Amino acid sequence: MAARDSRRPSMQTEFRFRLNGDIMPEIYIQRAMVDGEPVGQWEITVDIDYLDGRFTLDDSSHLWDPALPQFVLEYRDETAWALLPIEVCRTMQDKGWNRVTPQELVEILQAAGAITRI
Repeated sequence: MAARDSRRPSMQTEFRFRLNGDIMPEIYIQRAMVDGEPVGQWEITVDIDYLDGRFTLDDSSHLWDPALPQFVLEYRDETAWALLPIEVCRTMQDKGWNRVTPQELVEILQAAGAITRI
């Protein structure tokens, strides 16, 4: 996902996303709609082909059965990753991936100027 910071038009931040270890080519950030009006907090949804649909991610904290699988959402700032020396990249165990909750990711994307509040 490319994000443009409106304060610095020439700067562009690139992000990459993973869900349960799988690269997500796109994520969708939206608000729930009630009577045609956006309400509530931002939500992150993803298309998952093998499950044949679009799903809203949550932080998995309110599962009725703790044995149910949880979403593992990760992001990598590709712009910052590209600036690191290759020797550092090779030795990093997490390869630059950061585990986050959906709400944390929304806040990171807002701070980067990728999304703005309505």
